[in-house]
Amino acid sequence: MWGGGYRLDWRNKPNPFKAYEEGDAVALPRPVPDLRIPALEALETIVEHSRSPGPDVAVLSRILGLGAGVLRRVTYGDESFHFRTYASAGALYPVEIYVVNEAIDGLDAGVYHFDPLGFRLIRLRAGDHRRALADPMADQSGVPPAVSLILTGIPWRTAWKYTQRGYRHLFWDAGMILANIFALAGSAGWRPHLVLGFVDAEISALVGLDGKHEFPLCVAPLASGGLSAPAVGATEAASLRAWPLSRHEVEFEEITAVNQAGSLTTREQVREWRSGFADATPADGRPTGRNGGRSVADNTDPKDSLEEVIRRRGSARVFRRGSMPLESLHRTLHAATRPIFSDYAPRGALLVEPYLIANAVEGLTPGAYAYRNGNFRLLREGNFRGQAGYLCLEQRLGADAAATIFLMADLDLVLGAAGDRGYRVAQLEGGIVGGRIYLGAYAHRFGATGLTFYDDLVTEFFSPDAAGKSCVLVVAVGESPRLKRLSGRPAGRRTT
Repeated sequence: MWGGGYRLDWRNKPNPFKAYEEGDAVALPRPVPDLRIPALEALETIVEHSRSPGPDVAVLSRILGLGAGVLRRVTYGDESFHFRTYASAGALYPVEIYVVNEAIDGLDAGVYHFDPLGFRLIRLRAGDHRRALADPMADQSGVPPAVSLILTGIPWRTAWKYTQRGYRHLFWDAGMILANIFALAGSAGWRPHLVLGFVDAEISALVGLDGKHEFPLCVAPLASGGLSAPAVGATEAASLRAWPLSRHEVEFEEITAVNQAGSLTTREQVREWRSGFADATPADGRPTGRNGGRSVADNTDPKDSLEEVIRRRGSARVFRRGSMPLESLHRTLHAATRPIFSDYAPRGALLVEPYLIANAVEGLTPGAYAYRNGNFRLLREGNFRGQAGYLCLEQRLGADAAATIFLMADLDLVLGAAGDRGYRVAQLEGGIVGGRIYLGAYAHRFGATGLTFYDDLVTEFFSPDAAGKSCVLVVAVGESPRLKRLSGRPAGRRTT
């Protein structure tokens, strides 16, 4: 029984795949190309300008398939789960992806829905509708991007289990997807970008949403446009209808209310919203890459490709109490805190900052730390395994991990600068940084898992340094029994 009398009904569990009654389908090419770029290199590379000679459907197929596709199918009893390439609480997968593109090699201009199960695109609109996407974003930069992705959230899928708290999960999932997509797009020479300022109702109309049962979370322009986009008038309603996700849907009024409170209704509001972030973000989002005044080299220098790491990635269900080298943790956090170029922080500055409990990190005294400007700043020395587990809703994973990382943001500052919509930004950034931590850990052959937490107690534990900040997501990293350590490196020391 949940608060408010809500009971989990397994017979009414939402379908994790959106399906349309009819529509033209475009099969995406297989196999997706493997560019063989090391995962850490892909995560750390900052693409200033698109280097790709021109987008094509093969590159888009790689981005969608490895960014948010189905990775494996597992059957438990009578139920099958299609696990995807990113972490999702409860394997509920509440995020959908739409593509808006000019005509590219292998794909006509249009608006499409990505079907990860069938690995295909469902055409919702034919023709070049990039201007209908650019205008609600108040984008006057010139030629709209050649390819953009719209990520949307279906609250019922996650609220079915997590009730109103599931609103956060929409943005965590979207952030995990973006961590993959940005690395994949950047490694292909595209320059990905994040947009959170847009007229919500117009983006919803473009892809045929009611804005209540499914609504836009963010837009991710991926590649520079090669053609000017035609001007458009009022967008006609999309004609395709989607099948119901379950027998009946329960609406959680708190989710509807908080999402509507953060909505923007005019282009002028979009412009004002962006300008409000000027005082909420640091002047420079580029960490120094140094630890305590000295460089930390990664002696393992993982060479596994981004594609290999994404396919290996999962969510650890158990950690051995082995240790993790400082250089592996440092490089993982260094990669995770690379700039995120966006409409609200063009220079890539982050609102989210990692704090951590180091349980067993070789070369780092056990204790509580803030990871700031590339440095591990010791806040309090001691063995805090018990506290790490307790703060993570009393889950053993938090205590058994080599390091338990708490992503914190000053929500008062963000909400003061950007209003209710700022909450979306903080949660989404937490998902992106968390997704990068996953990739960095698995590149080093360590496991990772996302965890929920006792909100206020996390702030209290890391205070006074974290006073006024709120935890947005926890990711624990450590030695996973199912992963082999990097060749030539001994297993981590066993700890208690």
